[in-house]
Amino acid sequence: MYFLKILIAYFLIFSSLLFSQNIKLSGEKTEGGLIVGKGKDIKSVYFDKTKLPFDDKGYFVFGLGRNDSQKHWLKVSFKDGKTKRFKIIPKKRRYNIQVINDKKRQFFEPPKNELPRIAREKQIIKRAKSKIGHDKIAYFSTGFIRPVKGGRITGVYGSRRILNGVKKSPHFGLDIAKAKGSTVRAATSGIVRLAGKSFYYNGNFILIDHGQGLSSYYLHLSKIDVKAGDFVKRGDKIGEIGSTGRATGPHLHWEVRWNNVRIDPALVLKINRDEFLQK
Repeated sequence: MYFLKILIAYFLIFSSLLFSQNIKLSGEKTEGGLIVGKGKDIKSVYFDKTKLPFDDKGYFVFGLGRNDSQKHWLKVSFKDGKTKRFKIIPKKRRYNIQVINDKKRQFFEPPKNELPRIAREKQIIKRAKSKIGHDKIAYFSTGFIRPVKGGRITGVYGSRRILNGVKKSPHFGLDIAKAKGSTVRAATSGIVRLAGKSFYYNGNFILIDHGQGLSSYYLHLSKIDVKAGDFVKRGDKIGEIGSTGRATGPHLHWEVRWNNVRIDPALVLKINRDEFLQK
């Protein structure tokens, strides 16, 4: 009987150690990918030399850039003194080239008289972005949805645009074309940091902070239904599709970022929500 009690005690301790070191990672380890992790009894998390925040439920997140081909190390330390390391090498991708011939000069380069306005708007966005990354709560742990039901994909992440014969910066969002007035919903939960109106490039747009440096942008809206400081849940209506700002037709330009790393929204949607159900 004494031996059996000792054996049971060792089994419980061993099982506890195994469970405490169980880390779940969901997301594609590829260029533009977002990885969401969850663990128990975590003491610290490092992505290379960057210390990642994690919340009371053990959620953390990090992203891989469009041309990120280097080897990374994820290091998770636990309260029991143990450590787990994960080697992450982003899978290489091939991106589309999109050629646009538009004779309207406002879609090629802004008039000189608009440059002061553009500079002011950049500062407004910069101030709003400075609030992102300070909240360690993983609001995104409720999972992700497509912000627009249906519609037609007219632009994808990573594609390089050649506008009137000039190579432009890569496209970092997902463009969904649909009729003006179509509902736009929050892709996941978070705090609205900016509800901008009539910006030169973005038009009417919304910036949402999802915690731990993760954010999303919703551009060219015809209507905004939220204001800065509002908390929105995944699936809440935040606005309606439009063609405001620099847009050639009604569509939603949706971006996802982890700090300054731009993420492929299409890959975010592939993350298995079942991994993140809060029980």
